[in-house]
Order: sequence, then C-alpha cells, then structure tokens
Amino acid sequence: MSTRTDGNIGNDKARWALVLAAALSLALWFVPGAQYALYPIRFFVTLVHEGGHAVATVATGGQVESITVFANANGVTMSRGGYYFLICMAGYLGATLFGATALLMSRRKGAGKRGLLLMGALTLLVTGLWVHPIPHPFGFLMGLIVTGLLLAGARLLPERGAAFAVSFLAVQLCLNSVFDLRDLVWLTTNTHAANDAVFMAQSFGLTPWFWASTWALGAGAILFLTLRVYWRGK
Repeated sequence: MSTRTDGNIGNDKARWALVLAAALSLALWFVPGAQYALYPIRFFVTLVHEGGHAVATVATGGQVESITVFANANGVTMSRGGYYFLICMAGYLGATLFGATALLMSRRKGAGKRGLLLMGALTLLVTGLWVHPIPHPFGFLMGLIVTGLLLAGARLLPERGAAFAVSFLAVQLCLNSVFDLRDLVWLTTNTHAANDAVFMAQSFGLTPWFWASTWALGAGAILFLTLRVYWRGK
C-alpha cells in the first residue's frame, strides 16, 4: 500500500476510516437506546457549539459571562459586547468548522493521540473558563467527565484506535451540526421558539428561516469541501 511523504496516513486507510466512522455514526441513530451511550458526545457537541459563541465574543472584544449546558444537552451562552453578527453564527458554523478541522487532522500520521489530547484540553479550557458550577453544576461536572474521557482515550488507546476515535468524533460534530441546522430550519418555519436564527433576525432583519437556511447551506458547503479534500488526500 502506498504512503504519502507529507505525513498523511495512507489514502486507502484514511478513506476506510472515514467510511467506517460515518457508517457507525449513521447506524447508531437507528439503534434503540444508543442516545444514552452517545450522550457524552452529544454534550461535547453542544459544548463546542456554545464555545464557538464564546470564542467569537472574546475575539470581537466582548465578555463572556457564562455558558450553561442543561441535562437535555441544550445550551446557552450569556455575553456582553462583541460583534453580534459573528457571535450569533459562530455556534452552528463554528461546530462544523471544528469538526471539519478535526477530520482533516485525523489524516495526519500520529494525530490520533494528539487529537484527543487537543479536544480534551479545549473541553477543559471552555469548562474552566465559562461553565460555572453555580448555580448549574451539571454542565460543569459533565465538562470534567468528557475531558477525562478524552484524555483517557489519548492515554490508553493505541494510535490507530485514537485516530479512529478522532475521526468518529469529527463525523459526529459535523453530522450533529448539520442535523441541528435541519431542525433549526424546521423550527423557524413551524414554531416561534427562541433560537440563534430568531435572535439574528431580531438584530439584523430578514427572517429566522433565511438565517437558518443560510447557515445550513454554509455548513453543507464546509462539509462538502472537507470531504473532498479528505478523500483526495491533499
């Protein structure tokens, strides 16, 4: 089997890892009770989403007051200042970009353990900085648990297993972001529930459906380009 000289793992191995991670991710959606086993991943996805809002807030000169992730895996970020246009869209698109970056990184030789360490460190950073234990301790405790699982995986899994874990988590991030945006489009069409698209419409005009659909198209484009680069091995 041929290998690349730029440090990427073999194309065939990388493609099979992606196919297996995607197939497993999709199959688990239809397994009764699988949502309970996948709950830490669902929490991780929400934390990345809310972390996207937080990072955009800080990057544009604002201040993050808190991130709260509830037991149903919904989350909210409270902040002041910053450029709200970027802050609002940074949740869904930020999570998609993070997943896309992790997926491309998983192609690199030796990136499995490093990828899990990086995910664990970022989870701990977001939890420690912005997820306060009072008055909602659940999110803080789950943040520590997810951090522990990621770091334990980096320590205990062989490199091939760690690389697959990074691929699987990346696929979960991308798929959950896309499916969440699909649900967001439905919500903005059929309900008046508060969400990021509603807040965007209230602040910048147009309709919640427009913003939800625009983000969904953006996430789809990111995923398409990422898969194209990944599959071609560039």
